[in-house]
Amino acid sequence: MMKQRFGSKWILLLGLLGSSWTAPAFGTEVYSWTDENGVVHFSDSPDPSRDMEIIEVEEIYSPGTTGAYSSPDQADTPPAADSPDAPGEAPVSLAQQKREEMALERAERKELQAQTDRLCALHRQRLEQMEPARRVFYTNEQGESIRMDDDQRVGLIDESRAFLAENCE
Repeated sequence: MMKQRFGSKWILLLGLLGSSWTAPAFGTEVYSWTDENGVVHFSDSPDPSRDMEIIEVEEIYSPGTTGAYSSPDQADTPPAADSPDAPGEAPVSLAQQKREEMALERAERKELQAQTDRLCALHRQRLEQMEPARRVFYTNEQGESIRMDDDQRVGLIDESRAFLAENCE
């Protein structure tokens, strides 16, 4: 019984020692550089051929921190009042941006469908008025009542039928 307790303590002690020896291997520094295309890269190992910025991980990573480092061109400029990162406002998440984009697309599709429905109703009304009638009269810009010739009437009927076939149920 004594040997079992002593063995489990050794295993626990060795585990603690092992984790403390490997802790520095995780790295406490991150190296950052910007390539010729303006893309920022990060690495846990330095590259002597590049001009790198060293970022201390302990300084920037804590829950709730965002934007610990600003880019040099934004260092002295406060966020705009309408920007999502303005003081007092929570930043907009990528998921929220996607939801807003989807809602906007849905609203645009709905508006387009409403416009198509209005046009379908107008073309149906045109067919109801022009198909059975041989004589179709319309009022011109001067307010005179003029009879539409048969070629115009047939052309408008064909146009309405084509629109209805292509766009309406």
